[in-house]
Amino acid sequence: MFLHDTLTRGLVHYLTAELPSYQRRVPNDVDRLREGLRPGDVVLVEGKSRISRMIMTLSQSSWSHAGMYIGDALLRWGGPHAEEALAQFGAEAPHLLLESDMAEGVRVKPVAWYADHNLRVCRPRGLSPGDLEQVVAEMLRHLGLRYDRRNIFDLGRYLTPVHLLPARWRRRPLYLGSSSSREVICSALIAKAFYRVGFPVQPIVGETPEAGARAVLARHPSYIMPRDFDLSANFDVLKVNLAPPEKAGAWGRPLPET
Repeated sequence: MFLHDTLTRGLVHYLTAELPSYQRRVPNDVDRLREGLRPGDVVLVEGKSRISRMIMTLSQSSWSHAGMYIGDALLRWGGPHAEEALAQFGAEAPHLLLESDMAEGVRVKPVAWYADHNLRVCRPRGLSPGDLEQVVAEMLRHLGLRYDRRNIFDLGRYLTPVHLLPARWRRRPLYLGSSSSREVICSALIAKAFYRVGFPVQPIVGETPEAGARAVLARHPSYIMPRDFDLSANFDVLKVNLAPPEKAGAWGRPLPET
């Protein structure tokens, strides 16, 4: 167990190390982001770490991470997590994003935490206020759970040169979040919360037992990746994070400080 934990910590440290070549292409306006987000919105992030690059490569997408905006729902929920958020984030505590982090598990961070990242906001289309409350409550119930460790070692195996792997591992496919335990990854956690209220992230058309009949089915949350929120017909893409022209400059570049 000690060796396993030591290997896990070392692998997590390596995978989460930030790479120096990150480029923020669009300036974010944090004030507009706070004002424009609503509980239940999914915020997609282009991460800066090694694992982010791997997820983007594997999924052929610009998005490596997903979190759900919960606003002040945690403060209204109460309890130790709410007290910790108030103590840690102060005035930013009413503007929280709930996410799953490889090192810390399911946690909350203020949206301002991602101000220097490339972002995309996806809003579920047509969900009632009652369903949105259930979705946020489902997310809050997972606070404190740890990241899917099987996923960590799958990613570590992906990094290892093929000739160094045992032969039985070389053909084994890589499934993000394939563990059947309660441990979670970011996109699967969010997809599961929407699934609870009958709202699939990526509906697919499949055959029903009746001859010639077709029906819309829900892809299992374990197979949902960050890019699926961006591509889903059930989510609208918003641009509430973008800095207005007077702040971004004529060509979208930040204006110099005066």
